[in-house]
Amino acid sequence: MDPRHVVAAVLVWVATAASALDVAEVELVGSSVSRSDGAPALFGYDPVGAPDLVFSDDTEDPIGPHEDHEDALFGRERRYQDGERVNAGRSRGGSGTARGEIEAGHSIAVTSGWADAGRDELGGFAEAHAGTLGASTGGASSSMKIEKRITILPGSSGLAPGALVTGLRWEFDGHGSLDVTGRTHPYVGTSSAGCGLSVTILRGPTGTCGADDCRTGALAVAADLLTGLSFQTANPDTAGGRTARFMRNRSWSASNNTGVYKGGGVFKSGSDGGEIGALITSEDTLVSRVEGVDTGADPLGLDAIEFEANVGETLRVEMDLDLGGGVDGSGSGQADFFDSFDGRVVDPLGRGLVFESSVAVPEPSAFALAAAAAGMLRARWRSRRAK
Repeated sequence: MDPRHVVAAVLVWVATAASALDVAEVELVGSSVSRSDGAPALFGYDPVGAPDLVFSDDTEDPIGPHEDHEDALFGRERRYQDGERVNAGRSRGGSGTARGEIEAGHSIAVTSGWADAGRDELGGFAEAHAGTLGASTGGASSSMKIEKRITILPGSSGLAPGALVTGLRWEFDGHGSLDVTGRTHPYVGTSSAGCGLSVTILRGPTGTCGADDCRTGALAVAADLLTGLSFQTANPDTAGGRTARFMRNRSWSASNNTGVYKGGGVFKSGSDGGEIGALITSEDTLVSRVEGVDTGADPLGLDAIEFEANVGETLRVEMDLDLGGGVDGSGSGQADFFDSFDGRVVDPLGRGLVFESSVAVPEPSAFALAAAAAGMLRARWRSRRAK
């Protein structure tokens, strides 16, 4: 067979899978600097033989001589996709023996993620870490997504098909942490960590929201929260002046269809940014800052969004979790949301409605085993970090 035909067939298959209504997807990208004659310092979830692997790419770009060896910038990209769940066992993958023992001028990247469309849950981790003995560069990003349908059935409510149901709620919880570290002046460098959490629920049999649809009621719920944390070195103007700073930038918004306009009125939104923390004046010092992120706390401050829909209607739900960490200099950037983002449709009035998912929910016994295994892996991983 002509190789071009094989490539074309694969591209068509991937495009078809990506446009399906039920999708669980994890995309992991990492880059790090290490010896060109050694193994790439890229760690995390990386089963190249997994049946849900739809794209894989590895690169090596020579950088040049470094002390007694040659260095290279290694890159890795993996995309896993399935109609139900990816990495259901919630494996972080090996963090690698190089953590904490990075050669001067080298770096590591760790990426991991999981997505479960049956349980409306996402989680992920991304870290870039350059050794403290010399400047380097590295980056890591983990992107998780689920897309599914939920049909509102009358159940025992006695409501007729087409009846408007008010007071429904999308309950959700997203929480994790951002951690950046860097070495102050006279070192020069930056490190960063960021996260983006979003959910969109569209009404109707098509689940589309075109130029006019949203104004006529297609959008039921939309919410997003973006947070970025960074470290930057600073050159003090005078003795005892600023040698570094931490910066934070955030934006958030929430919309639903219960307001006057019914088509997705924004009821909460905003943004802020600037320097945070105390003045840093110490020189040649490793400093760090951790910021928690929680959808139920400031600034979004929501654990549920009310909406309305009709009995018999099929909702299209999309949840996204995007994480990143980067370093250019000496330090690290880490985003840890491995147990973070989940949601569900509920009727707080208990009218007997049934919310039928287009994706099967795992059997409780199977999920319990997976959760127990994930708990042991997390405990072992955190123990290694503490040591």
